Amino acid sequence: MSEQAANRRRQEELYGEPLAGLVAGICDALGINQTAVARVLGLSTPMLSHLVAGRRVKIGSPLAHARLVQLRQLAADVSAGRTSPAQAAEEVARIAASQDSWATTAPTTEPAALQQQLLSVAPAEEWVQIAAEIAERHPGAAALLHQLAARPAQGGGVDRVG
Repeated sequence: MSEQAANRRRQEELYGEPLAGLVAGICDALGINQTAVARVLGLSTPMLSHLVAGRRVKIGSPLAHARLVQLRQLAADVSAGRTSPAQAAEEVARIAASQDSWATTAPTTEPAALQQQLLSVAPAEEWVQIAAEIAERHPGAAALLHQLAARPAQGGGVDRVG
């Protein structure tokens, strides 16, 4: 397996899909190009290009990662018709200006969306470890984390944890 293929596989573990597909989906849904995505994330265009091409694996900046999560949710909202293109343009500007590395565009209780948010931050194996560490003091939270991390990936993917 080539280094780029291995990097894309690791991106899939981290973000739910390789960054090439994720960024392309954001560009298509929001009508922006990769340079604009880089600008919103606060990354250089060459850095985003390296990530998309699989020459790099991970976004190192928590703020850039939080913005990516927000862009991904916004793209899903536009694709589903929940947000108009005009509203999306305003939201992209707000995301670009945000300084909150924990921000999301909207709270959700849908298991698939929660799983996607968890797996965009850390791989399932880490969430299972966290669940084990907190199980004694917080059994309900631990059970929920374990359930979400172990749930089969949405959209026909494979189990994240065996």
